[in-house]
Amino acid sequence: MPLDLVTGDLPSAATGVGAIVNTILVIDDDKDAVQALQGLLQSHNYTVVTARDGGQAQAQFVMRKPDFVLLDVMLPNDTGFEVCERFKINDPRIPVLFLSGVNTPEAHELATRVGADGYLVKPASPKKLLAEIPRIAQRVWEKYHLDAPAQSTGGMVRFACKCGRRMKAAETHRGKQLTCPQCGDPVQIPRHD
Repeated sequence: MPLDLVTGDLPSAATGVGAIVNTILVIDDDKDAVQALQGLLQSHNYTVVTARDGGQAQAQFVMRKPDFVLLDVMLPNDTGFEVCERFKINDPRIPVLFLSGVNTPEAHELATRVGADGYLVKPASPKKLLAEIPRIAQRVWEKYHLDAPAQSTGGMVRFACKCGRRMKAAETHRGKQLTCPQCGDPVQIPRHD
């Protein structure tokens, strides 16, 4: 984190308790959009890692451990929703902000259901985007560091495999994967009802 050359202090985000964003993973298949975002973010002292599809995104997410993710909805092979859900299962503490040209109530709702922490519609103003990154990062940091641990009701989650086998698991296992005892296929325990 760079020092303020006038005062010799660290930036205020680093001095208080809270989220610090250094590395941002930008996932978009539009090269021009990626270049514009990369230039904007780097000019504000963020390190930027890019990916153009879900496979590259997953590799960068695992290898680079970004502090924040900017994600488009429309990607080759996967949707941004699928990518977001995988990221949130892997590490829910990393904020994900959708930045997409898709502006429908259904897209906003689905983004929330898969665990996204925010949604901006392209073209978003640079000022708005740069304000949302630390705001969302702080909100997610507080959720996992300041909020009291959630009390489980001890309830069970009921779900079924594609083969028809009905199963149930404890709420604490939401988002995890198991193997169906009947057909052997992998089954995702639903994150939401």
